[in-house]
Formats: sequence, C-alpha cells, structure tokens
Amino acid sequence: MANELTHKDPGAELTQAEYITSDGTGHVFASQATGDILYASSTTVLTRLGKGADGTVLELASGLPAWTASPTIGATNWGNAGHAHAAPNSGGTIAITATTGTLLVANGGTGATSLTDKAVLISQDSGTDAVGSVAMDASGELLIGGTGGPAVATLTAGSGISVTNGANSITVTNSLSVIIALS
Repeated sequence: MANELTHKDPGAELTQAEYITSDGTGHVFASQATGDILYASSTTVLTRLGKGADGTVLELASGLPAWTASPTIGATNWGNAGHAHAAPNSGGTIAITATTGTLLVANGGTGATSLTDKAVLISQDSGTDAVGSVAMDASGELLIGGTGGPAVATLTAGSGISVTNGANSITVTNSLSVIIALS
C-alpha cells in the first residue's frame, strides 16, 4: 500500500524495548524523503505529502494541505511578496510596482534614494515630495523651526552671556552682575 506508515526493519529479531531504544527512528513512511510532511487525510489515515518546490508555501485546498506558488489570503491573490498583500488587519493593499529604485512617499516610502549622515528627517511642503534631511554634524546644533522650514543653528552668545557648544551639549553661562539698590 502506498504511503503506508510502517515500522522500520531493525534487521534482526528484537524485543520491543530493544527496538524502541535502538536508534529512536523506529517509524518510517513508505517512499518518504527529506522535507516531506505527514498529515491526517481522514480520521483514521495518515498520508505523506511530498516536499514542495523552493519558494512554494503550504495552504489548504479543499480542507487538505497542498503546496502552491500563489497562495490566496482572503479574496486577495498573493502573486508574490513583491506585488500585493492584504491581510484582514492591514487596512488595505500595499502595491509595489518595482523592487528596485525609489519608493515614493505616496506608496509609503521616503521618496529618497539616500539619506544624509547625522541628519534629522523633515517633510517637505506638499506632503508628497521626497523626505528631506537636515545634517546635524557640529557640536551644539539644534533644529529650529521657521516659516521656510526647519533649519540647523547654534545658540548665539550675547552681552554678558556666553555659549559653549560641546558634543551633545550646550552650556550657557551668565557673567552679568546683578545689583539691587535699597533705599
């Protein structure tokens, strides 16, 4: 009988205890191969499903496991991971038309092909332009907002006020004297 589950031939007559402890691999499936899967094809029958090809996934087909290159998730066909997928909790479909190049902001990307080192990312005026970046590459720099968009600047010293910019620090000191006159 094909796909029959049998005991492996120990090669000699053994007691049950000797057979169980012989090498721990006492059961074999007729015609089994590495990667095969055992499943219940009915309430009383175990069946061997041969391994699938690379890149295929296991899904249910009429209630039984089967290998497929194009699984379905709900009503959405999942042609491959680079095209479309809509899970029940995803809120929609992610459509990627190219697997190389720049992913546009409208498709959930940054619209940029590279980012500036040591930079803060900022959005552009339209909301669909590429994400911009402002480099913060000197000690004591801050990101300061303005009508033309955010910019990097350092604090400026003034009369009696000194500013010392350090790596990840800014020290502001006051050298003014306060005199209180009492009458």
